[in-house]
Amino acid sequence: MSSDVAELVREADVAPAVWRTVNVSDVVAMLPGFAFKSENFVTESSDGLPLIRIRDLGQNKTAARYVGEYDEAFAVRDGDILVGMDGEFAAVRWRGGKALLNQRVLKLTSARVRDMDDGYLFYRVQPALMELEQTISGTTVKHLSTKDLKRLVWQLPPLDEQWRIAEVLQSVDEAIAAAQAVSVATRHVFVTVRAELMEAARATSDEVVVADAIAKNRGQKVKKLQTSDYLDDGAFPIIDQGAAFVCGFTDDEAALWPYDLPVIVFGDHTRILKFVDVPFVIGADGTQCITPAAGIDARYLYYALQSLDLRGEGYARHFKLLKERVVPIPTLPEQREIAERLCSLESGVAAADAATELLLEAKRALMSDLLSGRVRVPA
Repeated sequence: MSSDVAELVREADVAPAVWRTVNVSDVVAMLPGFAFKSENFVTESSDGLPLIRIRDLGQNKTAARYVGEYDEAFAVRDGDILVGMDGEFAAVRWRGGKALLNQRVLKLTSARVRDMDDGYLFYRVQPALMELEQTISGTTVKHLSTKDLKRLVWQLPPLDEQWRIAEVLQSVDEAIAAAQAVSVATRHVFVTVRAELMEAARATSDEVVVADAIAKNRGQKVKKLQTSDYLDDGAFPIIDQGAAFVCGFTDDEAALWPYDLPVIVFGDHTRILKFVDVPFVIGADGTQCITPAAGIDARYLYYALQSLDLRGEGYARHFKLLKERVVPIPTLPEQREIAERLCSLESGVAAADAATELLLEAKRALMSDLLSGRVRVPA
């Protein structure tokens, strides 16, 4: 990260006197994409040029290419600022080589290079898009219009200060990208080792149907509770699976809990297993609580279930399918050894994700300060 960040100077909570008020329509050029003919789209060929649709933003590659004549005005190149005009309004820089700008994708550039730097524009437009997304009405999908952007008014710093602001924020983005790369690599190691350990366990031990690996009469839907019964002091642990409400319970109430702890939570919405070793109650349709049968380590069962791939199935059959699958069950000491190793790796994944989130939070705060002029980057 740039050393300039340590030298930032805090100003009053007003735009500096050297900043000036501008109409966005005067300093930003906006080019909506062209409605290319769908009959010229190809998906199984390298012919033509990549065609950038909203779904491709942030991917730096496209699902379709366009074969046919086109106006060079709609050609996109690396570094161009693109904005999706439907759904989530987000600005991205294209990094996928020369491509074509399809309809409902907007390209932004500086209209007056002496007044507006493209690097600064990329960061300045992001909070503006977030505000527009919150204010524009829409039933299901929100739609952005160039008129929405053109009516905006910004406080614009001098060009040299724009360069410095963009440089600082770009250095933060580079740090975030590095942290995300570490997070991806750490997760890849975890998934790879988990697969290797489960394969090794499968080669040396018997496989058991999941229904037999969980305690009998467990894994049933938890009865929906009354919120007022469990949210008195607000201090209970929360496990959120998209439920109407989720809460924990007191020590006295825990004595009445019919299931052994710890348990595994199998959720309706995310379909991601969560390991829980604290007392809790879930009031949710479609959320399952799983406890291991005798002789099976709960943490090992968690990782064994986690390794099963049931994506693509509707939830109505999802838990039933899970119970029909098989998992290897080695000896209890082996289970605990596998669980301990995977737990350590999973902790590394969580730490890498947390480091990335801290940088993202820092960036959000820094953008607010720099783009408002509350914090200045000295010359």
